[in-house]
Amino acid sequence: MRFEERFALMNVSVIDGNGGDIINDAAVVINGKKIEKVCPALEVTEPELQKIDLKGKYVMPGLIDAHVHLTGVPDFKYWGLVEPAAAQANSYTQALKMLKHGFTGIRDISENGLFLKRAFRVPGVIGPRIVACGRGLNRTGGHCDGIHFDEFGFEDRVNFIARRADGEDEIRTAIRSIIRQGADQIKFWATGGGHNMIDRFRDVHYTREEITAICKEAKLIDGMRVVAHCEDPDLSAHCIEAGTDSIEHADGYSPEIADLMLEHGTYYIPTMRLLVNWQSDYMDEGLQHFEQDKLGPFFQMNDGELVDPPDVTEDFNRMIIELFQDAVDRGIRIGMGSDTIWENMTPYGEYSVLEMMSMQKYGMTAKQVITAATKTNAGVLGLEDVLGTVEEGKYADLLVLGKDPTRDVGVFREDDLIEYIFRDGKLAMDHGMLKV
Repeated sequence: MRFEERFALMNVSVIDGNGGDIINDAAVVINGKKIEKVCPALEVTEPELQKIDLKGKYVMPGLIDAHVHLTGVPDFKYWGLVEPAAAQANSYTQALKMLKHGFTGIRDISENGLFLKRAFRVPGVIGPRIVACGRGLNRTGGHCDGIHFDEFGFEDRVNFIARRADGEDEIRTAIRSIIRQGADQIKFWATGGGHNMIDRFRDVHYTREEITAICKEAKLIDGMRVVAHCEDPDLSAHCIEAGTDSIEHADGYSPEIADLMLEHGTYYIPTMRLLVNWQSDYMDEGLQHFEQDKLGPFFQMNDGELVDPPDVTEDFNRMIIELFQDAVDRGIRIGMGSDTIWENMTPYGEYSVLEMMSMQKYGMTAKQVITAATKTNAGVLGLEDVLGTVEEGKYADLLVLGKDPTRDVGVFREDDLIEYIFRDGKLAMDHGMLKV
């Protein structure tokens, strides 16, 4: 179908992203890149206006995933073997897979997002809107810098997601360099991530003084946001007080710091699928992609048998779910982030939908999940004034669906139910086919 510069989606049911009731028998008028108005369909009577009758269809804001790594590699085994140019090309495909599942916006933590955000601004190059963090900051030997990287031929020049910076002076230099490359936000790993015995979830990887330096340096640029991987509530409290804008991962939250998060307006990105299904998604299934003699300390081995990583137990999973439910009940600003990183273990687009399904399973309504992945995540990206809801003046990043997602967000896993995807008012995908 061909859409003109100005057109109206007629007789649709609008899910505006604010979490309220569906607006039935509505029209969404799009003019250029933006939404001109949302009104009852009967009020759109201009004879010259292109009108597309979509009775029985649902219109909603495009989805946003606030925690993605567009690494450009299929899995960890190939990381050090993929040339940067090839990784860039592959990351483009990964971004399109995200778009196909309805994700018109992505906050990316990788080298490739810096390239992609510029590429998708070129007229005729279709892709999701990218808010780029560039490479996140980690300390020597910290999360995403274990010796296992070296065993796979991994060098800093091909570490697509992390940049070493130790001490306040190196941190300042690194942040200035990342911003110079075009980063919109700054990411850092405050704690470990459960990969080995010196990378446990609550191992502190940056000192309080270093965290303060990160936030102070980043915020010399007006509007710059800071993102913290933090899986320790006590350190999360310091991150929040220092100026961090979002805390990534559910185990970085606690009821004790909830008031602090509410006071500072801190966003909380729980990555529920990642944490609750760590064993099945990353360990059991992931092991087949590694040669036994090259595992190194990434996986703990005992006489050739896989040993669960530290802290991964049923009690841990139960705690993650309870913390998430507490945050929902308290009204914490919860966004949606999948932590997608490798195609073979976290398939791009599909894994983001699985995160949404986990959020619904563990305590949110489908409407709340949709709001998290649209309106709230627009705030996470710092774009709440222009994205995230179906309202006059917002950019027309929109989905047209054949089924109501406010009952079950699993709808986004079914490609045939996402009929049209618009990005900046232009048709980007038509029934799963990229429009070029």
